[in-house]
Amino acid sequence: MTQSAELAAARDEALRKIGRNVVNFQKVEACLKYLIAVSDVQTTKDGLSPEHRRRTAKTQRLPFGHLSEAFYQTIYGAEAAAAAPSNGTDISMSTFFRVEADAATVKRQKRTLSALVTERNRLIHQDLSGFDHNSIASCRGLISMLDEQNVRVLSQLEELATLIAEFKSHMDVLKKWAEGDGPNMLVQRPSHDA
Repeated sequence: MTQSAELAAARDEALRKIGRNVVNFQKVEACLKYLIAVSDVQTTKDGLSPEHRRRTAKTQRLPFGHLSEAFYQTIYGAEAAAAAPSNGTDISMSTFFRVEADAATVKRQKRTLSALVTERNRLIHQDLSGFDHNSIASCRGLISMLDEQNVRVLSQLEELATLIAEFKSHMDVLKKWAEGDGPNMLVQRPSHDA
C-alpha cells in the first residue's frame, strides 16, 4: 500500500470512528432524556398533564452536562411528587420511576457519567481541533483514543438501556394487571343475599 493510500485509509477510519462516537454519545443523551421524561408522569382523561409536557420540553433542550445532573437528581434523588388535580373534580393518575442504590454506588455512577460528559466535550471542542487529517500518526492516535472512549460510552449506554428495559417491564406488568382481573379482585361486590 502506498503512503497516500495508507493515509487515506487511516483518515477514513478516523472519520468513521469520530462519527460512531458522536452518535453513541447522542444515544446516551437520548436515554437520559427518556428516563427523565418517564420518571414522573401525570395524566388526566385529557392526556398528559401540562406540567409533564413542560418538563419534558425543557429536558429536551438541556446540554449533556445539565442533563446528566438532572438524571441523577431525578432518578436517584428526588422523591416523586404527585401533582394535584387542577380542580377538585378531575381524576388524575401519576406514575414515577426511581432507582434505589447506596450512596457509594450512586456517587460512582455519577462520576462515570460526569467523566463521559467531560470526554464528549473534550472530543468536540479540543481533540478534533488538534487532529491533523494529513498525518498517519495523528489519524492512528485519534483512532486509538476513539476506540478506548467508545468502550466507556457503550458501557454507559448498556446501563441506561437496562434501566429503560426495567421501566418498560414494570409498565407492562401494570398494564396487564389493569387490563386483567387485578383491579376487580380489590373491589368488593355487593351481596344480594340479604
